[in-house]
Formats: sequence, C-alpha cells, structure tokens
Amino acid sequence: MKPGHLIVAIMTLLLIAGCQPDTGEDSTASEKAALADIKLQEGDPGRALSLLNSALENEPSNPDVPLWEVARGESLFDLGRRDEAHAVVSRYTSSGNPAVKARALLLKARIDAPSSPSSALHALASLNIEALDAYRAEAAVDLCREQLNNVRTEVLPGYRDQGWLELYILLELEDRFAGTGDISKAALYGEEIDRLYPGAHQIWGRPDYGQSETGSDTWIAMLMPLTGEGSVYAKQVSQGAHLAFNRFAEMHSAAPELVDFDTGGSQSRLMELILSLADNPSCVAILGPLTSSSTLAAGSVAKREEIPLLSPTATSGDVDRIGDPVFRLVISEGDQAAAVAEYAVREGGFTRFGILFPYTAQATGEAEQFRSVVERMGGSVVSSLGYQPGDTDFRSQITSLKANSPQAVFLPVSAWDAVQIAPQLRFYRLEVPLFGTSGWDDDLLLRHGGEYVEGAIFTAAFGLNSLYPETARFVYTYNRTYGEEPTAIAAQGFDAADILLDAWSQASNHTRSRISRKLSSMGPWYGASGRCILGSDTENRISWPMMTVIDGEILGIQ
Repeated sequence: MKPGHLIVAIMTLLLIAGCQPDTGEDSTASEKAALADIKLQEGDPGRALSLLNSALENEPSNPDVPLWEVARGESLFDLGRRDEAHAVVSRYTSSGNPAVKARALLLKARIDAPSSPSSALHALASLNIEALDAYRAEAAVDLCREQLNNVRTEVLPGYRDQGWLELYILLELEDRFAGTGDISKAALYGEEIDRLYPGAHQIWGRPDYGQSETGSDTWIAMLMPLTGEGSVYAKQVSQGAHLAFNRFAEMHSAAPELVDFDTGGSQSRLMELILSLADNPSCVAILGPLTSSSTLAAGSVAKREEIPLLSPTATSGDVDRIGDPVFRLVISEGDQAAAVAEYAVREGGFTRFGILFPYTAQATGEAEQFRSVVERMGGSVVSSLGYQPGDTDFRSQITSLKANSPQAVFLPVSAWDAVQIAPQLRFYRLEVPLFGTSGWDDDLLLRHGGEYVEGAIFTAAFGLNSLYPETARFVYTYNRTYGEEPTAIAAQGFDAADILLDAWSQASNHTRSRISRKLSSMGPWYGASGRCILGSDTENRISWPMMTVIDGEILGIQ
C-alpha cells in the first residue's frame, strides 16, 4: 500500500463509529457477541466476558467462534487475568483469518508491553491495521506511540522497515529532536513525513522547532543499509564514521552533524532518500552508499543535483567516470613494493639491491615489482632469492646475497619472518639497510626484532597490530568506544568521514559547490587505513606512508 493511502485507511478506521447492534439477553449468540464488543468499548469487561461465555456455550460451532475467543481474551486481560488472556490469544496469532489474526496480535502486544516494548512493537508491526475496526485501530496506534517512547533514540531508525509503524517512528524522531533543540534533524524528519505521508502533520500536529542555537544549518548525511542486506558491513562503516565526527566535534566549536539514513538494503528506498537529500539545501554532502552498484545509482542523482557524494567502500572504476562531485575512497594496495623501491633509490641513494622473499604469490609479485621499478630508475637487483614459507634457516640465501655485494636488501615478508631473517643477516655479516612492506607493520617487530631491525624502513597499511600512528590511534579509540576490534572497512568509514570533514572545514562557505571543489583538489590522505586517494587520481607512489625503527620505536617518515 502506498504511504498516502495508508493514512487515509487509518483515518477512515478511526472516524468510523463502531456500529454494533444494541441487543438483549435473549438474543442469538452472534448478537450477544456483538453486545459484548460494545461492553468492552464501554469499559465493562466483566459483562462482556459473561456474554461471550454464553455465546460460545450456545453456538460452539459458529464460524465466528475465533473472533469471540479473541474478544474473550481481551475481556480477561481487561479484568487483570493476564495469564488466561495469553493462553487464549496464543492460539490465534497465526490465524488465516485477517481480522482474527490482527486482533490476536494487538492483544499480544498489549500483554507484552509492560515487560518488553520490543516484543510489543514486533507484534504490532506484524498485524494488518486495516483488518481492525476503528476502535482497535485507534488502540493499536496509541499503543504503538506509547511503546516507541520506551525505545532509545539511536535504535528507533532501525524500526522504520516495520510496516505501518514507520510514520509513527518518524513522528517520534521529529518530536524528540525538536525537544532537544536539534533543529536540523527535526526538520529533516519533518520533511520525510511530508514527503512520504502527505497530510500527516495536519492530523497529528507538528512540533515547534524553535531557533537553532548555533546558527549552523548544514549537515552531512550518511546513506547506508543500516538494516537489511549489507547491514553487517554498513554498521562497521557507520561506527568508524561516527567516531571521526565525534572526534572532530571535540576539537572544533562549530562542527557539522552526521545524520543517518537507512536504505534498508532497498534500491528503491536508496533512490527515494538520495532525491530527498538532494532537495534539502541543509544537506551539503553524502557519505555512502556501501556498494559500487548503489553508488552508481545514487551518483547519477548526485551528479545531476551537484551534491558531493563520497563512498568509502565502492570499488568499481565506473564510479570515477561519473566525475565531480561523485567520489570513492581508494585504498592503495598493489604498489607498495614500488613505493619502497622509489624511496630506496630517490631518498636512500641506493642502486644495488638484494631481494629475499618467500615463495608466495603476493611476495613473488612484490619482489618482481620492486625489481622493475629499481631498474626503471637506473638501479639493479644483483641477487633475488626465494625460500619456502615456514623456513627458519636462511644461511644459503644470505651467503649468496652477500657474494653479490648489495647496498641494501628488500624483504617483502611478514613481521615474523623479518625477525627471523634480520639477526641472521647480522650474524653472516651482511650489514646493510633493510627495506620491507606492510607485513613488517606489526608490534611483533619491536617485541622480537630488537637491534636487528633498527633503521629498517617499510610501508604502513591497516592492521590491528599496526604501529603506524594514525592506524594505532584509530584502533585504540575504536576499541575503547565500541568494545570491539575494528575492521578494515570501519577504518575506511573513519577516513572517508575525516576527508569530508576536512573539506567542510577548509571551505570558506559550507556550500555543496565549495566542498566539492575541496574534494576535487585533495591529494593523498594518510589515515587509519593507510594511504588513500579519491577515485582514480594518481600520485607519486613515494607518498605511501613509510615507517622506520629508531631507538626501538616506530616513527613515521614524512
């Protein structure tokens, strides 16, 4: 059912008087049941129960018996006989009769409400409100709004996909944010109500938003499937992004808010939201969506409406072809060996290298990439030797390397292998500078490498045990905030949020066009996930985050 039609249906139910016949004690079973319903509405459950018991006794095979039984359960509940009511209603919550099922679920919600608002709301969401009479439809709405008062604000958006409850959830969110003075969010939900449920404010009223205390009316939207398909990953991105916004707010007197919008994993919902955000001038940028396909769909609207959009996790190069103001965060991964080679030749001044690597696909590729870049820059690899993963004795390889007199050795290995190889290089008197890749970036290196890894230079990338300052700081703060270890995509959410905040703070006016220009001119970003760029833009690989060991400590190389 369309949202607008839902309001009409609900209001029709609320306006229709319950036209039940006024019957007497000598009436048929059906007439007694109808009179019992009137007595229930008049607040006389004792009389209603007596009439229903009589009707059930007189005509136990009447087709309306399930409805009479549910009404009997309602009477028992109103008399305070909760357990008896529950025993009755539990037989009908899966009924094939829409009216019986709806009334049974409503009664179940009433029974559950005192102890479990979430169970009550689940029961309400499961019923078809159009199958209820006006009296019970009104009771369902009242119970829904009452139970929503018991749900935490941060949890409320997750209930939006619960059928007919969505309108009342939006009304509750609008009212709460208006009550706390959060004008931007209150207005945002108000606009959602007007768009999805025209006329709702005329029926239920609109809270007084008042005036913004900060005078700032711009915010950034996060567009993610916080429920439904993809929500497991979206939650990680969301937590990283909110961490960045909270940190920014702590250090700045004026800061934009990050407002969550849940696509529910639905492409149609995604398009509804992106159109709504594009029409709202207070929304100056969008963080999201999650996937490449969703980013391509939303990006076409963002491009047309000229609203900056940055996806932290889209991987398709097709996103780059949309052009400004649509961007994706790209984490540098495949060229770290080249970055090390460039650094070793340009900054270190070395021209003769040895390579020692394990026979794995990744290490073999990195060894070959290192050789290619060194040779392109005028240097040479005088010896390149491999070993079987798990080996711990490297005498023969080191002896061969030493015979070719390299000025430095490249080790595309793990931190564990690095702390095995480095002491043996010293033992066999091949004392030259060591270079590595992000496999070295682990606290194991300092715990076991000691003096043998002093002066080594290697790249940094995201890892829970990373020694790279930005990553280590993020991992610590994330763990302290959420009580769990972050994932790589949580780090990407953090970095994407940081990039948007940086563009926002640099813009003299917080407009979409100025933020877009700042994003377009942004170079490499060194964040929690390592070195990242926006889209397919390329920079010198030497700008990859580099680290070195000095006096037993890890330091970043600028």
